[in-house]
Amino acid sequence: MSIAAHEKFRVIHRGVEYEFEAAEEGGFIALVPDYPACVSQGETFEEAFENIQDGLVEILATARKLGLDIPSSFEHLVAAR
Repeated sequence: MSIAAHEKFRVIHRGVEYEFEAAEEGGFIALVPDYPACVSQGETFEEAFENIQDGLVEILATARKLGLDIPSSFEHLVAAR
């Protein structure tokens, strides 16, 4: 699969939508449209996907520790922690 720089695509995994963009310099930028504070990247799609998932779990765990609201659609990601 070949993806041009700045081309975007979305993946839904475990009920969470992730957006990926091919970076001009190579690799991928990843974000969670429903939680815009969560952004990551990786040299490959697989690395970017792993990084964004880990980042989302960590940011949600931190939000919970700080007493911030977590959208109900993400609760299943931190419930087991």
